[in-house]
Amino acid sequence: MGKRQARFSEYLVDRSSCVVLVPYSGHIEIECERSLGRLEDEGYIVRRVPSGAGIDLQRSQMATDALEDGFEELFWIDSDIAFDPADVDKLRGHERPLTCGIYSKKGARELACFVHPGTEEIVFGKPGGLMPVRYAGMGFVHTRREVYEAIREVCQLPVCNRRFKRPVVPYFLPTLLEETEGEPWYLTEDYAFFERARISGFGLFADTTVRLWHVGRYKYGWEDAGSTLTRYGTYKFQVK
Repeated sequence: MGKRQARFSEYLVDRSSCVVLVPYSGHIEIECERSLGRLEDEGYIVRRVPSGAGIDLQRSQMATDALEDGFEELFWIDSDIAFDPADVDKLRGHERPLTCGIYSKKGARELACFVHPGTEEIVFGKPGGLMPVRYAGMGFVHTRREVYEAIREVCQLPVCNRRFKRPVVPYFLPTLLEETEGEPWYLTEDYAFFERARISGFGLFADTTVRLWHVGRYKYGWEDAGSTLTRYGTYKFQVK
């Protein structure tokens, strides 16, 4: 067994109950596709779904279909995320309802997440670990069935579009959040989902040991959110 294969098996758990969901528009980046192929080789079902509508409807439909098909775990991976296949098992191995990896935005010195007030630093790399965050991008997120069931009940989400014979539950419908400062916050589909999960009793945890690359003009990493292009084995992000 090679080193990569051994590492992939380190967090080995049953893969039959988990579906990997990949919404995409246009194409899937080659770095992402290579890793998706590795996941399929290791027994994962990967559903690549081209965009035919808004991303909120697309994600809601994919989630509704996967739950209807009996999957207990839904693992979201965006088509422009380069990742190590071993980290899929790694996130699942935490046995939490909601976990994710964090990555940099493309073309901006920001992380694709929103931390809890009072967070001063995020340590990435080997010294990192699980930390609570309020919201994150859906680029690399592990979810369990219980989260969707709770959201549907607590948020009283209806089943829509039965007339089109393609029912969908709007888990990812954008929403407005009334902040205490008085100014409403428009939550896009990813943040809206995590807000519904939060009020349904589920916190989001990020594993900061997971190294992700956001593929654009080049592969954006953690460091792009807060410094120059130098890459590090360990990285500390200062929260402003």
